[in-house]
Amino acid sequence: MNVNAQDYLERGYDGLGLKEKLKVYLESQGETIDDYPHIYLVTAPRFLGYSFNPVSFWYLYNDHKELRAIVLEVNNTFGERRLYFLKGSPAPELDEPSTHPHPSNFNATWLKDFHVSPFNSRKGSYALNAIDPFSPFTSSTSKIDNTITLSSSKAHAKLVARVFSTGSSSDPATLGYWGRLRFIATWWWVGFMTFPRILKEAAKLFFRRKLHVWYRPEVLKDSIGRAATNDEIIIESSFKSLMKHLVATSTVEQPLKFTSSSSAAEYFYSSSKDSPNPQLPAIEFKIISPLFFARLACHSHISEFLSHEILTDDDTNRTFYISHPQILLQLFDPSTTTTTTTTTTNLPSQSPTTHLSTLTRLQWRFLHWLRHRHRNCNPHTMPQEPQQQPNVQTSDIRHPSTYSHLDRFVLAHEPRDQILQYTNVVTKILLSHALAFGSVGMLDAGFWLCKLVASYLFVVAVRDCWAEVLGEEEWRIVRVCAGGAQVGCVGL
Repeated sequence: MNVNAQDYLERGYDGLGLKEKLKVYLESQGETIDDYPHIYLVTAPRFLGYSFNPVSFWYLYNDHKELRAIVLEVNNTFGERRLYFLKGSPAPELDEPSTHPHPSNFNATWLKDFHVSPFNSRKGSYALNAIDPFSPFTSSTSKIDNTITLSSSKAHAKLVARVFSTGSSSDPATLGYWGRLRFIATWWWVGFMTFPRILKEAAKLFFRRKLHVWYRPEVLKDSIGRAATNDEIIIESSFKSLMKHLVATSTVEQPLKFTSSSSAAEYFYSSSKDSPNPQLPAIEFKIISPLFFARLACHSHISEFLSHEILTDDDTNRTFYISHPQILLQLFDPSTTTTTTTTTTNLPSQSPTTHLSTLTRLQWRFLHWLRHRHRNCNPHTMPQEPQQQPNVQTSDIRHPSTYSHLDRFVLAHEPRDQILQYTNVVTKILLSHALAFGSVGMLDAGFWLCKLVASYLFVVAVRDCWAEVLGEEEWRIVRVCAGGAQVGCVGL
């Protein structure tokens, strides 16, 4: 049972502890950790490697041990996260001692912009009322008592949630062996039951109350998307290398700040500049959702894909944010350069595939066919085909290309192992759109099922062959061994 810094705040800072990660976050909010020398985290710890916290509270105190701010860390069941930095109203000053003192309250309100429950939209507002556990008017044993009220966009209260202490606190350093054993025996199951309890209550709301279900939108810029899968990490690694190459070979004056939901921020600079201009702000390119990389693999024309996501008004389906859209598009398509800009980039040339094996070259031909067949992997962001008017002929004026910019870069600059990994991942993503409704997980499950069936049929065929060779009497003797081998081969 422990508190792991990897489970909190921004992802990608695995080498930092809780204090260092909180320092990075406060600086992003225009604050400094030196103003809050006393900080307490209220959360549920990991137990046997498992952790799920719907909400964690960071109490921030000043030098006088006055509660001045709270960082609210909200997690949903989809692996997404939202951090709210709240500055509440200061505790009222008492002119005269009160015969009935009350604990100091911390109050704050803020707009809702994060999807938590499928039964509520992303609109509305929150209100927090928290009792300072270290207030002089609080009992000698510190008490946690926080109440969060969710209101609709019409200011109607919809949900009231409260987390509070039900007993006195315990210090692990003074519990002793039997005290720790009793504590674990009492609380070990709570963390494991959090998610099942959520599903139980969701079933009640859906089947009994017949509440409307809001489908999950992609997170907004200020939220943290889910962690990337292993397949998405492979594409992300190649895409970051491409971005670094494009910026280095361009004349962009500003550095490019690249951030994703699974890695810390990285800065890319143009090699044509002796030193970056500190007066110019960095170009912020943030991958909001790792779904960006799966969509990227579906397109041969990356600039077109980026343009449609930039121009769309649908915030519920956008997967990245860019502070300077025109510069980003120029990096992938220098023909869009205007006289008012100073960016000219050189994209990797068409990469030959002679260094690839025959099987890999055939696989790329198959990928080209899949991309042409499933060009619209994301119908929500790609434009609808215009209805053709009579006597009007249309044609695609885009340059036909078997390889996208990312494909050509990987084939020309990445090592062989990375090329094979990238090729297999892109194949899997395109096949998932062709066979499994775009779900890579469903495709993997189908592959495993096919492997199990093939293994079972193989073992059955071998068993029947041995039965025919040995005869009925001999086969009866080895039947038990054959059965054991059958179970072992199917498991393998």
